Amino acid sequence: MDIEFINEKANPLLDRTEYTIKIIHAQGTPKLAEMRSKIAALKDLDNDKFVVQGVKAVYGSSSSHAEVRVYADKEQMQRTERTYVLKKNGLITEGVEE
Repeated sequence: MDIEFINEKANPLLDRTEYTIKIIHAQGTPKLAEMRSKIAALKDLDNDKFVVQGVKAVYGSSSSHAEVRVYADKEQMQRTERTYVLKKNGLITEGVEE
């Protein structure tokens, strides 16, 4: 799996940086946990300060596009992001924060 960062946009109002990325994969869309670990390694991020908002597969090709939101601190992320996004990214479980 290769990841290319296509676009970077600062959002000072929500105290975050938004990335648009392209994920190139050989077979099937990779698991979200795999994507998160690769993104964290490439950008040297803390796992509890960013979320992968959504992943969309490109029909007929072995690539996907995703939106990644990187926050300055964990509290701002939890105030801003919806609960289902935090659950999907493994940042909270069953409505209880880790």
